[in-house]
Amino acid sequence: MSDRPRVPRDPVRRPKDAPADPTLEAAAVVAEPVVVQEPGPEPEPTAPPTPKLDTDDLLALADMDPSELAALMDGAVERGTVEVGDKVTAIVSRVGHDTVFLDLGGKSEGQLERGEFPDVVVGDTLTAYIVAKGEWGVHLSRQLQGDAAAEIVDEAHASGLPLEGKVTSRNKGGYEVRIGPVRAFCPMSLISRLPDMDPDALVGQTLAFKVIETGDKIVLSRRALQEEEVADQAKKIWLEIEPGKEYRGVVRNTAAFGFFVDIGGVDGLVPRREIAWGGVEDPRTAVRVGQSVDVRVLDVDREQRKLTFSCRNLDDDPWQKLGTEFMEGEVYSGTVVRIETYGAFVELDAGLSGLLHVSKLGGETPQAGDQLSVRILGVDNDRRRLDLGLSSSEYTGGGSAEPVSEAVVGVVTDVLQNGVVVKLDDGRVGWLDARDAELEPGTVLAQRYRRGKRVEARSTGERGGRVSLSTKADDASEDRSWRQAARKQKKSDTGFGTMSDLLKGLKL
Repeated sequence: MSDRPRVPRDPVRRPKDAPADPTLEAAAVVAEPVVVQEPGPEPEPTAPPTPKLDTDDLLALADMDPSELAALMDGAVERGTVEVGDKVTAIVSRVGHDTVFLDLGGKSEGQLERGEFPDVVVGDTLTAYIVAKGEWGVHLSRQLQGDAAAEIVDEAHASGLPLEGKVTSRNKGGYEVRIGPVRAFCPMSLISRLPDMDPDALVGQTLAFKVIETGDKIVLSRRALQEEEVADQAKKIWLEIEPGKEYRGVVRNTAAFGFFVDIGGVDGLVPRREIAWGGVEDPRTAVRVGQSVDVRVLDVDREQRKLTFSCRNLDDDPWQKLGTEFMEGEVYSGTVVRIETYGAFVELDAGLSGLLHVSKLGGETPQAGDQLSVRILGVDNDRRRLDLGLSSSEYTGGGSAEPVSEAVVGVVTDVLQNGVVVKLDDGRVGWLDARDAELEPGTVLAQRYRRGKRVEARSTGERGGRVSLSTKADDASEDRSWRQAARKQKKSDTGFGTMSDLLKGLKL
């Protein structure tokens, strides 16, 4: 403790009306310490003084516990951050007989009538709107009321922020929507960016809308919000999408060649062949607009912004039945599903078909829908091809003894005097010999074919990684054999002779 004697501020008490003693007054002045304040910066202008609290308020504050006073101050600050019309989500802190209290944070509570949430208990999370606030606290309601509802609609229109409304009914032009007591209208064309098969399904639902017009008539749009959302989703999809990924989408449009699926702002085509393993006759009858489907990405063209999808389930791939239900060398019953100039395609099971080449038909001419008994002669797993023969044909194993002719498509990469080089769609290189090209009399290869042109041909064999092609009919091979034999006979003959002599010995 300090040894300095304590000097009282008023060491001498005198009667109220007694004359002042100069000696005592001087002593009091000497005893009072003098504090010298250094000059500082000029004080900034202050706001007008707030009204002083009356005596009763001061006494209440004086009797209040410090922790209660701090809580009161925190609550006052918190209540000042919310405005009428704001939407809040809070936890139920207390449940009274007629009132439910919500914890608004900072030791502040809001209250609403229990009748709006009759089954609520402490700890539940509720969402409500602030409809009024004052000295007595913050009052909330499940729905906006009166001026609060009208005020928030105008604010939503000005800011572009969405708000929730309940679809109450539908008419020919659109939907009536209630935002608290405020009536609004959403035209049919603005209710969704995707076609809805059942327009009445939205009635009774609470949805998010964007206010696009106010005044005598409040007009809403749900489609505007959806388009804003999918624009962001589309950017993410194009960054991550790759062949093999699977998505859930909605059918947007159908056509004879397939249907388009929206996977969240990005459309892709499901070709007719990719709708089902067994194929479909008309995609427009296979699905309906607005239907949800699962798709798998087959091809991604980022430059053209094009996607190709498949709806065929990999788990149901009929090709997996080979080696178990269908064995090479065995005989099975199948249905002719397509006829081509080079043979018939026979379906053994839904989505599992093979080629019965014309050379193996034995002179028969089956028609689509005919039932045939065929033998599996060869299986090409890489290209997913089956080589079939009639059940009466001899099976030697390892595929057919002669090359199987098949239809191929490719792009011309080079045109030479004696043939054409074709890059096939399956990646192989094809060679179309000039003798195997179907040309009109007096024309040459350069007149019929050019670089970049797509051509359809028939493969006649494969050697050294190069596929031999032909654009002539199958019977042209016999005609070519006859011509080769004729040239050989002509070289071996020393004279020209007669036509009878030239053809002598040839097998026609």
